[in-house]
Amino acid sequence: MATAERGLDSWLSATLDLLLAMFGFILVWYPMVSVGNAVLGFPVSSSTSNLLVGVLALGGSYPVVAGDWSLGQLGEYIFVLLASALGWGVLGMIAFLALGVSTSGSDPTPQAAVWAAAYLTAYIVVYRTHLSIFR
Repeated sequence: MATAERGLDSWLSATLDLLLAMFGFILVWYPMVSVGNAVLGFPVSSSTSNLLVGVLALGGSYPVVAGDWSLGQLGEYIFVLLASALGWGVLGMIAFLALGVSTSGSDPTPQAAVWAAAYLTAYIVVYRTHLSIFR
């Protein structure tokens, strides 16, 4: 009986890890794919873009379930990514206001620049400097 319970716990734990990792990777991949699609002039439809995000999230969650990556490190990356996107966005807004620059609201280039800076910042903070946000 203990083996069956342990098997069920292991299965539930792996399923929960998979779902949490997929949710985390959706948060990571969705801005990149959707803004990239907009910058390229929408070469693929919105539903195809969402399908691509789902496939990338499912594929990216395998190393988390297999044990090579941790959910904690993914969570730290997401936290730094979203915080730096907010920070770079505010900094860009202040720079645009100070310089008197105006762009069209439909132009995705400023969004792409903010997200590119945010992804780079999150990568450097979490993976290169090995800083731990939550420890």
